[in-house]
Amino acid sequence: MRTLAQRVAETRELPDKIAVEWNNVSSLPEVQSLLFREVFLQELGTRRTVVPANAGTPLLRISLRENPTDFLLVAQIGEASGGQVRMTSLSKSLFLPTMARGTGFRLVKQLLWQQPQAILDARELTEAPGSPANILLLKTDALAIYRESDERLTTVQELGFGNYRYISRGLRGELQKNQDGGLVVTLPNLTCLLHGPAAPSDRWTMTCSPHGGAGQLTNSSSSDGDTKPDAAVAITSSCDGTAWKLLAGESDWTRPDRLLLVGAQMKKDEAVASLEFAGPVLRVASAQDAKAALVVVFDLSSGNYEVYRVAIACGQ
Repeated sequence: MRTLAQRVAETRELPDKIAVEWNNVSSLPEVQSLLFREVFLQELGTRRTVVPANAGTPLLRISLRENPTDFLLVAQIGEASGGQVRMTSLSKSLFLPTMARGTGFRLVKQLLWQQPQAILDARELTEAPGSPANILLLKTDALAIYRESDERLTTVQELGFGNYRYISRGLRGELQKNQDGGLVVTLPNLTCLLHGPAAPSDRWTMTCSPHGGAGQLTNSSSSDGDTKPDAAVAITSSCDGTAWKLLAGESDWTRPDRLLLVGAQMKKDEAVASLEFAGPVLRVASAQDAKAALVVVFDLSSGNYEVYRVAIACGQ
């Protein structure tokens, strides 16, 4: 890592401020890749200023690759055409005990939605087996319901919170299932119970009250929300049916974040796969019967709130 950081820093064209994108496409377990990444950033940080990615910041792409005998650390400076490459290698024989822990899994993401207004939480509901998924986005003044079709979301309905005024320094709010399987909306000083349509032609409704009583609302309009995950979220591999956990990697909301895939009894520093985002991960929730997760992210470069579906993919 020190050698690669030095070779990169000695490149004349490298600016004083640069963002770093790290990608492990080798068979080395993610826990070792993450250690490499941290050491490289520390070393490069002594010679250049490493900043979050945004539209105006030059990007340094680092990829961890391999050939039959070695792991290759490749740094691409500038665009693919006309850019420069720096590389160093490590013998695979040094990592054989570590490589035995590799799973062959990786995390993949699909962008479902993005908007400049804040999103507090996101959940997925399916009315019947095989039917299109409903994606619910909790905003500060409404619960928006979308239907997924052909990898696109179309608006179904928006349920407003009436005269309720959202006040929270930390932008708190969440969607949770109750014991009856219904969806409960919890906001500062307000609790709502969502009622699904009894027939395809019916509308969704909500019963809301301060701290959780009654008072019915039907569709309204408008936007907004934000919070940090505080627990592991279960996810199941479609490759072999094994159970895993998803954890957010960062606690600092001002930095890019990543999701870590760990076993049921593993710790954060024992991750077997990771997935990077351009900003902090605000919420993570199980989806598709725990075969995927919905993730709310604040993109530091664009200023948008984004909702992703994350799943486990088989193979490197």
